[in-house]
Formats: sequence, structure tokens, C-alpha cells
Amino acid sequence: MPSNLVILIASLFQVASLHSQSTVSTPIVGFQTTSVGVGLNAVGFPLLNNDVLKVSATSLTSNELALSGQSNVGALLTAGEPYYIEVYSGTLKGDRFDVDTAATKSSSNGSVILSSSSSNNTYPLSSVSNQLNGQIIALRKHITLEQIQAMSQTPMTGNNTAANADQIQLYSSSGSTFTTYFLRADGVTWRGSTTGTASQNKVAVPPGTGVFIRKASASGSFVSTGTVRQNDFALPMTSGLQLLAPAFPVSYSPAGLGGTAANGWSGNNTSASADQIQTYNNSAGTFTTYFLRADGSTWRGSTTGTVDQKNTLIVSDNAGFFVKRSASDANNILVNPIAP
Repeated sequence: MPSNLVILIASLFQVASLHSQSTVSTPIVGFQTTSVGVGLNAVGFPLLNNDVLKVSATSLTSNELALSGQSNVGALLTAGEPYYIEVYSGTLKGDRFDVDTAATKSSSNGSVILSSSSSNNTYPLSSVSNQLNGQIIALRKHITLEQIQAMSQTPMTGNNTAANADQIQLYSSSGSTFTTYFLRADGVTWRGSTTGTASQNKVAVPPGTGVFIRKASASGSFVSTGTVRQNDFALPMTSGLQLLAPAFPVSYSPAGLGGTAANGWSGNNTSASADQIQTYNNSAGTFTTYFLRADGSTWRGSTTGTVDQKNTLIVSDNAGFFVKRSASDANNILVNPIAP
């Protein structure tokens, strides 16, 4: 997928490429341009919204996380917006937990109320105990459907018939189904294929999640701006298919995604019986399937013959891609590729 990535090292105004490891000591901000064509496009958004807070947590009581030096966290949040926290130190480094925005605003104190039931949580909240005590957390807003629309450099096509409108499609691993969200004719409101007439503008696209953008009648481009994650990234894997995206603005090889038997991936010399990475060619409208061989190390592709693909950058920094796993891995971690 065509992508233009520009980063700025804050206060130094240096432009660099993130396709190789970079050593920095200050926050990285930048923008990324993603071109999309008519039809389906597998897309990812690795840049982050700005931190609302980045502070130490003091204690967790039930689902209420007290934050150091804060008196009213809820006042910092916008009603109706989805937020999450990301852990930057300790045993849960890289894990993320969704925030109950309404409850946090209602509490009007120095705590953030976490959503114990969110499927976006990367670790069971009931198992956290004191693991967050004294650890650094960042609080930030999720990317939403309406935010993705705002990234479009030309107006997206709205229509009250879903098939004639621009769409954003999210995949549910638990249900093995897509939910299609489409832009209404008013050019503002998003509705879902399973959500009736309620506005879906605030639906979150969690970090590391890929989407399909379907352009109904005109190509275009999306420009995202934000900060670059400088933290390990928890990426739990379920058995079956999951639609993922890079958590960092870097391209990935199977090896870079940890695709080895030593890391819990299952290899087989028959593609259908092996763990897979499936990439989508937006221009051709076709998938290429890469699979782990029985040796647990080498990868082959459905269009690449017998050449080992384990070190080939098959996943673009702005692309969505499928991973098919035979076994789940709740503890899967992507190590931060941006050196401190």
C-alpha cells in the first residue's frame, strides 16, 4: 500500500525514516499518508493520539485506578469519547485497559475507572492485583470512526444505502464476522450493519487493529498525525483469524512478528494446517498467504515459491493484515523497535 511517512523528533525538527531502528531521547511526532483506491483497502493507523496524562498509578481498588498527583481525572475527558490506558513500566508493560469514561467523569476524583468487561483489555483486570502500583501509565483517546473520516483528504461518500456508501469494516475474532459501518447521506453520521439507527461515530479502532476501508466510487488518501509509540506492545493472539495492524509505523516480516515455533506458532508443510499471515493487495483485490513451515522457522508464500520469506517485509507500516493461529497466546508481546 502506498505510504508516505514523515516523523519529527520533537524540538529538534529532524526528519528521519522509521523503517530501520532509530535511537531517540525525545518524543516522536509525525504524519502518515495512506492512499486508497475504489473498493476494499486493508489499512492500519499506528500513530497515537496525544496523551491526556502520563503519570504513576498508585493503587487499584476493584476497577478504580488511583493516579498520582491528580484531583479530577474525569474533567480531562470528553463525554462519549472512548479512552484507554497503556502501561509503560513493570510486569504489565505494554498492556492496555479500556476506560469507563462516564464513570470516570462521574467520580470526579483522582482516579480513572477501568472497564472490566472490555474485550480490548489485553490482560484480565481481575488478575492485576497490585501490579500497577507505582507504575507509569499513559491515558489517551482511542482512534474512532469519525476521526478516520476526518483524516480523509477529500469528502467521503455518504449514502443511506450501505452498498453505495464509503465503509469502514471491523472484524470480530470471537464471532468470525465483519461489522460494516457506513457513512450516511448527511456526510456526518456513521451507522453499523448490526447496530440499528444509533450513531456509531465514536466506535473505537483499538491499537494494533486493522480495518478495511471500502471506497464506493472514488480513490483518495488519508493523512494521520500523532505520536510514535515508544513502548513494548501487548498483542494477545486468539485461535483462528484476527485482523491486525502494526502498532509502530514500521513494516514487518514474519520473523519481526515473532513467527517461530519457539514463540508458540504452529508450523506445517501444508499451508492450510499451518499458522498463517495473510496480506491484502489493495490494487489487485487479492490475498497472499504466508505460512510457517514444519521446521518452525522458515516461511513460504502462496505466490513466492520455495524462497524463505521469514525476513521479507510483507506487512506495510500502514496496512491491515490477518493472522491465523491454531493456538491462542495471551502473553504475546511485540518488542519496541524504537530504541530508547
